[in-house]
Amino acid sequence: MTAQGGKSLEPDSLYEGYDVDGDGVVSDDELATVKAIHETEVAEEKAEAQRHMAWLAMGSIIVFTVMLFLPFVPDARVKLLGDLSSLFYVAMAGVVGAYMGMTAYMANGKK
Repeated sequence: MTAQGGKSLEPDSLYEGYDVDGDGVVSDDELATVKAIHETEVAEEKAEAQRHMAWLAMGSIIVFTVMLFLPFVPDARVKLLGDLSSLFYVAMAGVVGAYMGMTAYMANGKK
């Protein structure tokens, strides 16, 4: 322990990355800074995954709709898929709507 409230590092320590100012001592402030950076990176990765999921849902709605109107899909098959396609559209629109709603809510809460 040092007088600054930090811990001295051994050579080639696993915690060398936490020593932000490079003085060989990991202080509580440095640990808090590294923790905040890590939490921000995790939140960013989560938001990126959710964005990809929403785009995939929107793309699948478009692809499914185009597939139904292609000439080699018989009308009887489209009628059979009627109930299933309704559920599919509601589910995918729910994913996209939830993403857009939470994005707007979170952006509004940060102001």
